[in-house]
Amino acid sequence: MSFRIEVTITFKTFLNFTRIQTLPAALLSPIAGVIFALYTFGSFHFLPTLLFFIGLIAINLFVSAWNNLMDYKKALDPDYKTHENILSTRNIAPSLALKICLALLAIDLIVGIGVVLTTNIAILPIGALCFIIAIFYTFGPFAFSRFPLGEVLAGFAEGLCGFFFGIYVNAFDANFFTASFHQWLLTFNIDFATLIPIGLVGMMCFCMNFNVMLADNICDLAQDEKNGRLTLPHFIGIHHALRLFVSMYGLACFVVLVGVITGVLPKTTLLMSLVSPLIIRNVNKFLKKQDKRETFILSVNNLMIYNGALAITIALGLIWG
Repeated sequence: MSFRIEVTITFKTFLNFTRIQTLPAALLSPIAGVIFALYTFGSFHFLPTLLFFIGLIAINLFVSAWNNLMDYKKALDPDYKTHENILSTRNIAPSLALKICLALLAIDLIVGIGVVLTTNIAILPIGALCFIIAIFYTFGPFAFSRFPLGEVLAGFAEGLCGFFFGIYVNAFDANFFTASFHQWLLTFNIDFATLIPIGLVGMMCFCMNFNVMLADNICDLAQDEKNGRLTLPHFIGIHHALRLFVSMYGLACFVVLVGVITGVLPKTTLLMSLVSPLIIRNVNKFLKKQDKRETFILSVNNLMIYNGALAITIALGLIWG
């Protein structure tokens, strides 16, 4: 029986190990990007979009599994390692966990090459950067998670880049961001008049993913300090971290207004204000109590509500033209 535990894993345990429940939240920024591409460029490409989402699912499952494995290996607190980390609580052998992580990483790498081949090589450096962030967030002696970088990296890779990729795989042929080889010369063509509005809208997704990571680090502060992870709340304190948490929601709302005023977003996006009471209610609950099991999920809910509303209201603008 013990031998079987070391070499096998049930499907339910696999889903828990890879935190499948976080996947819907990870998909919303790219989905909003796909709809934005339809609204702004009137363009949709099925194959690169399909490949992109397969890779996105693989890399998100990898990140969760990889973080669980690295947290187990680097844990300094024996109680956490023995009684809280999923490798111990679900009897997952570290060797098996590593094989799962490498398999997911290989899927993402293969599919990522397919995305580059069906779009443009210009996307390769950004994709490679996100790939590096995914691996080294918890891996290595200078893992990003052990410094006050997690919020910015999560906002950039999962929020801003997720939104951008959703647009790019459908609108790469609009030629606002391309690269080409001529002999040994690699030339990038960048249309900032198009990229800046995309970045403006992407900032909303950045803020939501930033706050999910910030809420996670606030809730885990004591445990992180025991395990040598010095995250942003460690340096600025819980009080200032909560103020930053609220400010990021304010920034996201401000960006929506700027987007509508400048015509980057359709006027239907103002309907996002209808979800404000839900966002505010969840924020107030989190401000009263910061607990991983009880209130952390509220920040994830806010991301899904906000990014979902963004996608829906852009779609309404597309329909009502």
